[in-house]
Amino acid sequence: MPSFVVQYAPKSKRAPRMPASAQPSVAGASAASAPAQREDIDWLRALAVLAVVGFHFEAPAIFGGFIGVDIFFVISGYLITGIIAAEMAKGQFSFACFYERRVRRLLPALYVMVAFTAIPASWDLLNSERAELFRSAIAVVTFSSNIFFWQQSGYFDHAAVEKPLLHTWSLAVEEQFYLVLPVVVWGVLRIARGRRLALPLTLLLLAAASFALGLMLMQGGASASAFFLSPPRAWEFLLGSLVAVSGLPAPRPGLAQRSARALSLLLMAIPILSLRPGPGFPGLNALAPCLGAALFLWSGVGVANAPRSPLSPLRVAAFVGRISYSLYLWHWPLFVFARFAKPGLALDGWERAVLFGLTVALATLSWRFIEQPFRQRQLAATPRAAFGLAALASIVLLAGSATGLLRAGATSDADRAAQRLDAYNGYDMKPVYRYGSCFTTPDGRVPEDCLRPVTGKTNVLLWGDSFAAHYYHGLQTHLDPDAVNIMQATQPTCMPTFNAETQGVPACRALAAQMRDYLAVNRPDLVVMSADWLEDARPPRFAGMVRDLRATLARLSEAGIPVVLLGPAVQFRARLPSMLARATLRGVKPDPAAFVRSDIFALDQAMQAALPSGEGLSYVSILSAVCARRSCPLTVGDVPLSFDHAHLTAEGSAHVMSKVAPLILPQAVLSGSVQQADDRAHRADGERP
Repeated sequence: MPSFVVQYAPKSKRAPRMPASAQPSVAGASAASAPAQREDIDWLRALAVLAVVGFHFEAPAIFGGFIGVDIFFVISGYLITGIIAAEMAKGQFSFACFYERRVRRLLPALYVMVAFTAIPASWDLLNSERAELFRSAIAVVTFSSNIFFWQQSGYFDHAAVEKPLLHTWSLAVEEQFYLVLPVVVWGVLRIARGRRLALPLTLLLLAAASFALGLMLMQGGASASAFFLSPPRAWEFLLGSLVAVSGLPAPRPGLAQRSARALSLLLMAIPILSLRPGPGFPGLNALAPCLGAALFLWSGVGVANAPRSPLSPLRVAAFVGRISYSLYLWHWPLFVFARFAKPGLALDGWERAVLFGLTVALATLSWRFIEQPFRQRQLAATPRAAFGLAALASIVLLAGSATGLLRAGATSDADRAAQRLDAYNGYDMKPVYRYGSCFTTPDGRVPEDCLRPVTGKTNVLLWGDSFAAHYYHGLQTHLDPDAVNIMQATQPTCMPTFNAETQGVPACRALAAQMRDYLAVNRPDLVVMSADWLEDARPPRFAGMVRDLRATLARLSEAGIPVVLLGPAVQFRARLPSMLARATLRGVKPDPAAFVRSDIFALDQAMQAALPSGEGLSYVSILSAVCARRSCPLTVGDVPLSFDHAHLTAEGSAHVMSKVAPLILPQAVLSGSVQQADDRAHRADGERP
């Protein structure tokens, strides 16, 4: 999840506020351009960092806390552009001084964090993960970690929580922005020769081009590129830059100023509390919080800091804002390694609370004893000393990372066994799920071949999201191909309902429309529906999910089409291969109770009560069929049941359907293997006392 960088100019270097009339060569280089210490910006930093940390620490209701990074991008653009423009207006701008400030601001705390992160890696990471950690450390030092992680898994993937330096991606975005912005501002102001609108118009055009690029990438299926790379992210910085140099008069103190501030908070709070992670971000979903941050900055121009008591909530918020850089730097590796210490790779609520307190304490120490001495020139007092120390530290980190890479090649027997399990994190699910044909198509609709009935066979339609697609292989394995034809209509995140508009995903709307048309003229012998009910029912959405399902089930019942609704799938607290690998690495026997999410059982009961069997519907509990006495299987032989937190491997799908297929279809259409397994199970039940 994202990172941020908050820019302060050292107190000794800040320029005083200047009226716009005193800066004729820069359009709108107003009081906002070279801001003094504004406490409201510290409040905004606190809001942003607490949103990000809350999202990572899985705090209740902070579903979209990752947008805190976008808020920080806006703040950085505002402060940096204002400082450059003000110094240019006074003829005091120097590239050397600019980059010296950036070195003092960014590198000391960052490099210390990277060095300390390597310490627990020797016993908490697999060899493959240690190698990736050292490669990512090299990327940090070379300001390219956003490109490094772009080439890895997506930011919102479950594997992301196993990358201790993932949060440094946005530092690289910031650093790349700092390489370009000063040159652009300096060049435009030199060429413009006093034309007041030249700089804001240039920044506006660049921001529009960046935003359009991001939209194009996302529409083309390259959402990871839009997320990680600098060009499609630049508009967020430039939005802050525009506030700094636009010359727009600030709102009048009183009702106008308070209204603007309230609106800005609303624009940020709504996505923090409601936006869900996924491929729809950044794009249009990032627009509201960024506009909110820009409005917040603009509405505070000219507002004086007020004296406050030490225990004032706003005073506390300002302090959190001041330590926000260190708070972000340390919170993510602490969270990652704390998870690694738990067998189930998940932290309880009180553990996350304690970890948050530890993070704040460590961030305070980092701010006080690492950040401040360098920024106030108590350490490396001269520019030459600052650059020299930065170069030396970079060389040491690069050499240490290279040494770590070489040593990561040595493996023990336990590590090799763990790596065999860990390899399933890279499992190729495409042929098992029929990816690209009957699952995950560009427009959301599936080809006609996926829905073609066969005369003389029992035609079964599998409908839903990836939690339906992962049952295809098992059904195909355990159903007689001479008697059953399996059709498939599945798309990621798409609940099997005709009212997919409630999900707001274009692909889901397209699939829902296709299914409405298809089932209006076709009558499958059976429709099997499944989805990620745990996500679809996330509070407060359970009632809406049940309402949509009931409406769809009623239409199918009117058409005389029988339905089997498969309940929640087995879901684990983290990626199952990773949990099994770490248990193997430590010589610990895996415990299903520690691995499996307990809330799936409560959801299963709630869904059975809300959607009872009858009137053409059969509710089948996957958990009751597979998890005897709530003890769910973790492996099938030596293969993990799932390749991530829930999606089944081919072996896992076959195992689950060996238990479930007899419950949804008559014995006559089952393959011989599943009938024999079912007979053995019945005999075993009869022998039990």
